[in-house]
Amino acid sequence: MAKAELQKTNKRVVVGIVILSLMAVLTVLSFVFYDEIYTVGGWFHSSPTGVAFIDAILGCAPSLFGSFQTLFITLLVLYLLKLILKKIFKGTPRRLTIGALALSISRVVVWVVCVIAILAIWGVDVAALIAGAGVLTLVIGLGMQSLIADVVAGVFLVCDGTLQVGDIVTIDGWRGTVQEIGIRNTKLINYSGDIRVANNSTIKIFVNQSRENSYPTVIVGVPYEENLQHVKEVFEANKQRIKEMCPAVVSDIDFNGVDSLSSSSVDLHFGATCKESDFFAAQRQMRGAIKTVFEENGIFVPFPQVDVHMPDQK
Repeated sequence: MAKAELQKTNKRVVVGIVILSLMAVLTVLSFVFYDEIYTVGGWFHSSPTGVAFIDAILGCAPSLFGSFQTLFITLLVLYLLKLILKKIFKGTPRRLTIGALALSISRVVVWVVCVIAILAIWGVDVAALIAGAGVLTLVIGLGMQSLIADVVAGVFLVCDGTLQVGDIVTIDGWRGTVQEIGIRNTKLINYSGDIRVANNSTIKIFVNQSRENSYPTVIVGVPYEENLQHVKEVFEANKQRIKEMCPAVVSDIDFNGVDSLSSSSVDLHFGATCKESDFFAAQRQMRGAIKTVFEENGIFVPFPQVDVHMPDQK
Protein backbone atom coordinates (compact mmCIF):
# COMPACT_ATOMS: atom_id res chain seq x y z
CA MET A 1 0.00 0.00 0.00
CA ALA A 2 2.80 2.41 0.96
CA LYS A 3 4.69 1.59 -2.26
CA ALA A 4 1.59 2.21 -4.39
CA GLU A 5 0.95 5.54 -2.65
CA LEU A 6 4.60 6.52 -3.19
CA GLN A 7 4.37 5.69 -6.90
CA LYS A 8 1.13 7.67 -7.16
CA THR A 9 2.78 10.64 -5.44
CA ASN A 10 5.79 10.42 -7.76
CA LYS A 11 3.50 10.45 -10.80
CA ARG A 12 1.76 13.56 -9.50
CA VAL A 13 5.12 15.25 -8.97
CA VAL A 14 6.23 14.39 -12.51
CA VAL A 15 2.95 15.65 -13.99
CA GLY A 16 3.22 18.84 -11.95
CA ILE A 17 6.80 19.45 -13.11
CA VAL A 18 5.80 18.89 -16.75
CA ILE A 19 2.87 21.32 -16.50
CA LEU A 20 4.97 23.96 -14.76
CA SER A 21 7.74 23.56 -17.32
CA LEU A 22 5.25 24.00 -20.17
CA MET A 23 3.80 27.10 -18.53
CA ALA A 24 7.31 28.51 -18.01
CA VAL A 25 8.15 27.96 -21.69
CA LEU A 26 4.93 29.67 -22.80
CA THR A 27 5.61 32.57 -20.44
CA VAL A 28 9.13 33.04 -21.81
CA LEU A 29 7.83 32.85 -25.41
CA SER A 30 5.13 35.43 -24.62
CA PHE A 31 7.82 37.87 -23.48
CA VAL A 32 10.25 37.12 -26.32
CA PHE A 33 7.60 37.38 -29.05
CA TYR A 34 5.50 40.05 -27.35
CA ASP A 35 4.98 42.16 -30.50
CA GLU A 36 4.14 39.16 -32.67
CA ILE A 37 1.59 37.82 -30.17
CA TYR A 38 -0.13 40.85 -28.65
CA THR A 39 0.13 43.77 -31.12
CA VAL A 40 -2.50 44.47 -33.77
CA GLY A 41 -0.20 43.57 -36.62
CA GLY A 42 0.96 40.33 -35.00
CA TRP A 43 0.58 36.72 -36.04
CA PHE A 44 -2.92 36.21 -34.68
CA HIS A 45 -4.59 39.50 -35.64
CA SER A 46 -4.42 39.47 -39.45
CA SER A 47 -6.57 36.43 -40.34
CA PRO A 48 -3.58 34.31 -41.41
CA THR A 49 -5.61 31.37 -42.80
CA GLY A 50 -8.58 33.17 -44.29
CA VAL A 51 -10.93 30.65 -42.67
CA ALA A 52 -13.23 32.42 -40.22
CA PHE A 53 -13.52 29.53 -37.76
CA ILE A 54 -9.79 28.83 -37.59
CA ASP A 55 -8.94 32.53 -37.45
CA ALA A 56 -11.39 32.95 -34.54
CA ILE A 57 -9.61 30.16 -32.65
CA LEU A 58 -6.20 31.68 -33.43
CA GLY A 59 -7.51 35.04 -32.27
CA CYS A 60 -7.85 33.53 -28.78
CA ALA A 61 -4.12 32.70 -28.70
CA PRO A 62 -3.05 36.03 -27.12
CA SER A 63 -5.58 35.56 -24.33
CA LEU A 64 -4.40 31.98 -23.81
CA PHE A 65 -0.77 33.09 -23.66
CA GLY A 66 -1.72 35.82 -21.21
CA SER A 67 -3.66 33.37 -19.04
CA PHE A 68 -0.78 30.89 -18.91
CA GLN A 69 1.59 33.74 -18.14
CA THR A 70 -0.63 34.95 -15.29
CA LEU A 71 -1.00 31.42 -13.85
CA PHE A 72 2.74 30.82 -13.95
CA ILE A 73 3.49 34.15 -12.27
CA THR A 74 0.82 33.39 -9.65
CA LEU A 75 2.36 30.00 -8.82
CA LEU A 76 5.81 31.59 -8.71
CA VAL A 77 4.57 34.32 -6.34
CA LEU A 78 2.93 31.71 -4.08
CA TYR A 79 6.13 29.68 -3.97
CA LEU A 80 8.22 32.77 -3.12
CA LEU A 81 5.67 33.83 -0.48
CA LYS A 82 5.90 30.40 1.12
CA LEU A 83 9.70 30.59 1.24
CA ILE A 84 9.70 34.16 2.60
CA LEU A 85 7.07 33.50 5.27
CA LYS A 86 8.81 30.32 6.40
CA LYS A 87 12.06 32.26 6.63
CA ILE A 88 10.49 35.12 8.60
CA PHE A 89 8.20 33.10 10.87
CA LYS A 90 10.50 30.32 12.00
CA GLY A 91 11.63 29.33 15.45
CA THR A 92 8.98 29.42 18.15
CA PRO A 93 5.61 27.66 17.79
CA ARG A 94 3.85 31.04 17.95
CA ARG A 95 5.84 32.35 14.98
CA LEU A 96 5.13 29.14 13.05
CA THR A 97 1.41 29.51 13.77
CA ILE A 98 1.33 33.15 12.61
CA GLY A 99 3.29 32.17 9.49
CA ALA A 100 0.82 29.38 8.64
CA LEU A 101 -2.15 31.73 9.03
CA ALA A 102 -0.45 34.47 6.99
CA LEU A 103 0.28 31.95 4.24
CA SER A 104 -3.37 30.84 4.16
CA ILE A 105 -4.61 34.42 3.84
CA SER A 106 -1.96 35.23 1.21
CA ARG A 107 -3.03 32.27 -0.92
CA VAL A 108 -6.63 33.47 -0.98
CA VAL A 109 -5.63 37.04 -1.88
CA VAL A 110 -3.20 35.97 -4.62
CA TRP A 111 -5.68 33.59 -6.24
CA VAL A 112 -8.42 36.26 -6.21
CA VAL A 113 -6.05 38.69 -7.95
CA CYS A 114 -5.10 35.96 -10.43
CA VAL A 115 -8.75 35.27 -11.34
CA ILE A 116 -9.46 38.98 -11.79
CA ALA A 117 -6.37 39.40 -14.00
CA ILE A 118 -7.35 36.43 -16.22
CA LEU A 119 -10.90 37.77 -16.59
CA ALA A 120 -9.44 41.14 -17.64
CA ILE A 121 -7.25 39.39 -20.23
CA TRP A 122 -10.37 37.80 -21.76
CA GLY A 123 -12.06 41.18 -22.02
CA VAL A 124 -14.34 41.06 -19.00
CA ASP A 125 -15.20 44.48 -17.49
CA VAL A 126 -13.35 43.99 -14.20
CA ALA A 127 -14.34 47.38 -12.78
CA ALA A 128 -18.03 46.58 -13.09
CA LEU A 129 -17.35 43.09 -11.75
CA ILE A 130 -15.60 44.45 -8.65
CA ALA A 131 -18.38 46.98 -8.08
CA GLY A 132 -20.98 44.23 -8.30
CA ALA A 133 -18.84 42.00 -6.10
CA GLY A 134 -19.22 44.51 -3.25
CA VAL A 135 -22.98 44.05 -3.18
CA LEU A 136 -22.63 40.32 -3.77
CA THR A 137 -20.17 40.05 -0.90
CA LEU A 138 -22.68 41.67 1.44
CA VAL A 139 -25.41 39.26 0.37
CA ILE A 140 -23.12 36.24 0.62
CA GLY A 141 -21.76 37.45 3.96
CA LEU A 142 -25.23 37.38 5.47
CA GLY A 143 -25.63 33.79 4.36
CA MET A 144 -22.10 32.70 5.32
CA GLN A 145 -21.93 33.87 8.89
CA SER A 146 -20.42 30.57 10.01
CA LEU A 147 -17.53 30.99 7.55
CA ILE A 148 -16.90 34.53 8.78
CA ALA A 149 -17.05 33.28 12.38
CA ASP A 150 -14.45 30.61 11.52
CA VAL A 151 -12.10 33.21 10.04
CA VAL A 152 -12.45 35.60 12.99
CA ALA A 153 -12.03 32.76 15.51
CA GLY A 154 -8.88 31.59 13.71
CA VAL A 155 -7.36 35.07 13.91
CA PHE A 156 -8.11 35.31 17.64
CA LEU A 157 -6.72 31.83 18.30
CA VAL A 158 -3.42 32.88 16.73
CA CYS A 159 -3.30 36.35 18.29
CA ASP A 160 -4.16 35.10 21.79
CA GLY A 161 -1.47 32.45 21.59
CA THR A 162 -3.68 29.88 23.30
CA LEU A 163 -3.23 27.45 20.42
CA GLN A 164 -0.05 27.06 18.38
CA VAL A 165 1.33 24.71 15.75
CA GLY A 166 3.00 21.78 17.50
CA ASP A 167 0.87 21.95 20.66
CA ILE A 168 -0.65 18.72 21.92
CA VAL A 169 -4.29 19.42 22.72
CA THR A 170 -7.57 17.63 23.42
CA ILE A 171 -10.60 19.04 21.59
CA ASP A 172 -13.98 17.38 22.16
CA GLY A 173 -12.26 14.34 23.64
CA TRP A 174 -9.92 13.93 20.64
CA ARG A 175 -6.21 14.19 21.46
CA GLY A 176 -3.69 15.21 18.83
CA THR A 177 -0.92 17.58 17.75
CA VAL A 178 -1.87 20.86 16.08
CA GLN A 179 -0.67 20.50 12.51
CA GLU A 180 -2.09 23.67 11.00
CA ILE A 181 -4.27 26.64 11.98
CA GLY A 182 -5.89 27.92 8.80
CA ILE A 183 -8.23 30.79 8.14
CA ARG A 184 -11.24 28.47 8.41
CA ASN A 185 -10.25 25.32 10.31
CA THR A 186 -7.63 23.74 12.52
CA LYS A 187 -6.03 20.36 11.73
CA LEU A 188 -4.96 17.89 14.42
CA ILE A 189 -2.98 14.69 13.89
CA ASN A 190 -2.83 11.92 16.49
CA TYR A 191 -0.15 9.31 17.25
CA SER A 192 -1.55 6.88 14.64
CA GLY A 193 -1.55 9.45 11.84
CA ASP A 194 -5.29 10.15 11.82
CA ILE A 195 -6.14 13.76 10.98
CA ARG A 196 -9.11 15.61 12.45
CA VAL A 197 -10.31 18.93 11.03
CA ALA A 198 -12.26 21.24 13.35
CA ASN A 199 -13.87 24.53 12.34
CA ASN A 200 -12.26 27.37 14.28
CA SER A 201 -15.61 28.72 15.52
CA THR A 202 -16.48 25.34 17.09
CA ILE A 203 -13.34 25.27 19.26
CA LYS A 204 -14.93 26.60 22.43
CA ILE A 205 -13.25 24.53 25.15
CA PHE A 206 -10.01 22.62 24.74
CA VAL A 207 -7.15 21.36 26.87
CA ASN A 208 -3.64 22.46 25.89
CA GLN A 209 -1.29 19.87 27.33
CA SER A 210 2.00 21.21 25.95
CA ARG A 211 2.63 24.28 28.09
CA GLU A 212 3.72 22.32 31.18
CA ASN A 213 5.11 18.86 31.80
CA SER A 214 2.55 16.10 32.25
CA TYR A 215 2.18 13.61 35.09
CA PRO A 216 1.38 10.14 33.76
CA THR A 217 0.34 7.54 36.31
CA VAL A 218 0.30 3.74 36.27
CA ILE A 219 -1.44 1.15 38.41
CA VAL A 220 0.46 -2.02 39.38
CA GLY A 221 -1.26 -4.79 41.34
CA VAL A 222 0.37 -6.93 44.04
CA PRO A 223 -1.09 -9.96 45.85
CA TYR A 224 -3.14 -9.45 49.02
CA GLU A 225 -0.66 -11.70 50.83
CA GLU A 226 2.22 -9.32 50.07
CA ASN A 227 3.45 -7.04 52.83
CA LEU A 228 3.00 -3.44 51.67
CA GLN A 229 5.92 -2.20 53.75
CA HIS A 230 8.17 -4.73 52.02
CA VAL A 231 6.87 -3.59 48.63
CA LYS A 232 7.63 0.02 49.51
CA GLU A 233 11.15 -0.85 50.67
CA VAL A 234 11.86 -2.75 47.45
CA PHE A 235 10.64 0.19 45.40
CA GLU A 236 12.70 2.76 47.35
CA ALA A 237 15.82 0.59 47.10
CA ASN A 238 15.47 0.33 43.31
CA LYS A 239 14.00 3.77 42.66
CA GLN A 240 17.02 5.12 40.79
CA ARG A 241 17.36 1.98 38.68
CA ILE A 242 13.66 2.13 37.73
CA LYS A 243 14.11 5.73 36.62
CA GLU A 244 17.11 4.77 34.46
CA MET A 245 14.90 2.18 32.78
CA CYS A 246 12.42 4.95 31.87
CA PRO A 247 14.22 7.43 29.55
CA ALA A 248 10.97 9.30 28.85
CA VAL A 249 10.64 10.26 32.54
CA VAL A 250 12.24 13.55 33.60
CA SER A 251 11.65 13.36 37.37
CA ASP A 252 11.76 10.83 40.18
CA ILE A 253 9.04 8.20 40.11
CA ASP A 254 6.60 8.60 43.01
CA PHE A 255 4.96 5.81 44.98
CA ASN A 256 1.57 7.31 45.86
CA GLY A 257 0.24 4.44 47.94
CA VAL A 258 -2.75 2.15 47.45
CA ASP A 259 -5.11 3.19 44.67
CA SER A 260 -7.80 0.55 45.19
CA LEU A 261 -8.55 -2.91 46.55
CA SER A 262 -9.63 -4.90 43.54
CA SER A 263 -10.98 -8.45 43.41
CA SER A 264 -7.60 -10.11 42.84
CA SER A 265 -4.96 -7.59 43.89
CA VAL A 266 -4.00 -4.54 45.87
CA ASP A 267 -3.53 -1.85 43.22
CA LEU A 268 -0.61 0.51 43.83
CA HIS A 269 -0.40 3.96 42.30
CA PHE A 270 2.85 5.29 40.72
CA GLY A 271 3.48 8.54 38.87
CA ALA A 272 6.22 10.72 37.36
CA THR A 273 6.73 13.84 35.29
CA CYS A 274 7.45 13.81 31.55
CA LYS A 275 6.99 15.86 28.41
CA GLU A 276 3.49 15.65 26.99
CA SER A 277 4.84 14.18 23.74
CA ASP A 278 6.29 11.28 25.80
CA PHE A 279 3.15 10.70 27.88
CA PHE A 280 2.25 7.21 26.63
CA ALA A 281 5.88 6.13 26.27
CA ALA A 282 6.51 7.07 29.93
CA GLN A 283 3.52 5.00 31.06
CA ARG A 284 4.69 1.94 29.13
CA GLN A 285 8.24 2.27 30.41
CA MET A 286 7.14 2.65 34.05
CA ARG A 287 4.89 -0.41 33.90
CA GLY A 288 7.67 -2.54 32.43
CA ALA A 289 10.39 -1.28 34.79
CA ILE A 290 8.31 -1.66 37.98
CA LYS A 291 7.13 -5.16 36.97
CA THR A 292 10.71 -6.22 36.21
CA VAL A 293 12.09 -4.96 39.54
CA PHE A 294 9.20 -6.44 41.54
CA GLU A 295 9.61 -9.89 39.94
CA GLU A 296 13.37 -9.82 40.62
CA ASN A 297 12.49 -9.38 44.31
CA GLY A 298 9.80 -12.07 44.42
CA ILE A 299 6.83 -9.73 44.07
CA PHE A 300 4.61 -10.97 41.26
CA VAL A 301 1.66 -9.27 39.64
CA PRO A 302 -1.30 -11.57 40.44
CA PHE A 303 -3.60 -13.03 37.83
CA PRO A 304 -7.40 -12.99 38.33
CA GLN A 305 -8.44 -15.43 41.09
CA VAL A 306 -11.71 -16.76 42.42
CA ASP A 307 -12.15 -18.23 45.92
CA VAL A 308 -14.65 -21.09 45.98
CA HIS A 309 -16.17 -22.03 49.36
CA MET A 310 -17.94 -25.41 49.61
CA PRO A 311 -20.85 -25.57 52.09
CA ASP A 312 -20.73 -28.01 54.99
CA GLN A 313 -22.31 -31.33 54.00
CA LYS A 314 -24.41 -31.31 57.17
